[in-house]
Amino acid sequence: MAFSIFPRNIHFFELLNRQNRILNESAGQLARIVEDLNCVDAACKTVTLIEADADALCREIAKQLSQTFITPIDREDIYRLNMTQEDSINRITAIASRMRLCAFDYIRFPARKMARNILGMTALTGEMICCLEGKRDVSDTIRKIKELKTECEMLFSTGLAELHDVETGDTKEVIDIMRWTQVYDRFEMAIERIDDLADAIEEVVLKNA
Repeated sequence: MAFSIFPRNIHFFELLNRQNRILNESAGQLARIVEDLNCVDAACKTVTLIEADADALCREIAKQLSQTFITPIDREDIYRLNMTQEDSINRITAIASRMRLCAFDYIRFPARKMARNILGMTALTGEMICCLEGKRDVSDTIRKIKELKTECEMLFSTGLAELHDVETGDTKEVIDIMRWTQVYDRFEMAIERIDDLADAIEEVVLKNA
């Protein structure tokens, strides 16, 4: 389809909201994994399917953006939100995949709490996108996200300290420490990316206020 300068009825906010619901669903499945190890395989399979839907939607948003001249907000802002949400979904998928691969016998508290915080952060980014569409203030919402991120940073540091505080020559325990370190690193990357998403939405809100 050729590029068109004529107005087209493409609801970019609807697409971004749909993408955010996928992000929230991914975070929900991660929270499910840390609460019940018996559902790891099923939840990871669901996360994989969700990621496939997210990839297709990301491409659809990019395609529609390339074919439309008139957009509700700047084109580069739609592109940025699209890609940052997509990256956030991929980061959550990476955590779930790693946890399935590691086949842990139990879930450490920092991981459980960070997963809950990720779910809270993604839900708040959804509220921010709605505020962007309605041209409403997001200062209170961004504050809540920053609080959750700060708590995650403390949990991350505590979790690593607990791992490295163990003095053992047992091979199984050493491998377990290495696996948890990798998982914590993936948690940190996901949290940072979701925080980037919140910052991006805030910037667009302020730009269009």
